[in-house]
Amino acid sequence: MSKNLSEAENATLGAVGGWVDVTLLQATNYWKNAAQQGLTKFETDPRVLYRGYFANCLNNASCVMLQFAGTGMIQKLIVRGEDRSLTKGEQIAAAFSSGYLTGFICGPIELAMIQQQRKGGSLGATAANLIAGGPSTVMRGTFGICLREGIYCGGFLGLMPVLRGMIQESFPDSVGRTEDSARFAAALLGGPLCSMLSHPPDTFKSCMQGDIERTKFGSMRETYAVLVKERGIASLWAGAPWRIFRQLCAMMIFDKCATQLSQTLFPHRYK
Repeated sequence: MSKNLSEAENATLGAVGGWVDVTLLQATNYWKNAAQQGLTKFETDPRVLYRGYFANCLNNASCVMLQFAGTGMIQKLIVRGEDRSLTKGEQIAAAFSSGYLTGFICGPIELAMIQQQRKGGSLGATAANLIAGGPSTVMRGTFGICLREGIYCGGFLGLMPVLRGMIQESFPDSVGRTEDSARFAAALLGGPLCSMLSHPPDTFKSCMQGDIERTKFGSMRETYAVLVKERGIASLWAGAPWRIFRQLCAMMIFDKCATQLSQTLFPHRYK
């Protein structure tokens, strides 16, 4: 993602990064969702782990695509045509805003994925069933995903490049010697922080979207009360190790796309 690229070019980088993320790390997403919903069986069958794969590809690729493009657009609005670099705060704010807004789009898609993981069935049949439930069903858990995506996007498109730059500047002879080593160090610092902050709203979202009948989980406040009563406050971070691992990998994938793949695909923008 860069203010030097067009919206279409930023979107292309996001789509590629989102697809690679899901293809490599779909199993960790299943295990995270299962832990959040209190499912005790540890699933190892790839046919189950990759259930909802196409919905997740659509969700993640479109979501990250829009986040790359949206962050670039917001950055351009911030500088207002001035030839200057963004401040660290502006970088993070632009990324958070873009991530929050994409939650309204990827929320319903992720709902379809979770319903497929829980109940099976085709994507088309699942989508038809959800649409039949009306807007309250289709948008269920969306506020939680808006918060999650805001914090997450603020991390990989905002905090991540800020940390990487600071590491390269402060430790040029060690961990900051190469861009890849600085990227790995930045992911180790920023990944767990963003994961822990964004995990509770993600847990609320997963529980609510896994129970569209509202048998156990109602509103976000009611979901919080049920989780804390039954499993304690630690349940808000159920599945966190899987998500932290995935986000460490994803942050490096997305940062690689933003800094190196962008120059490979669109070299004319960096002359």
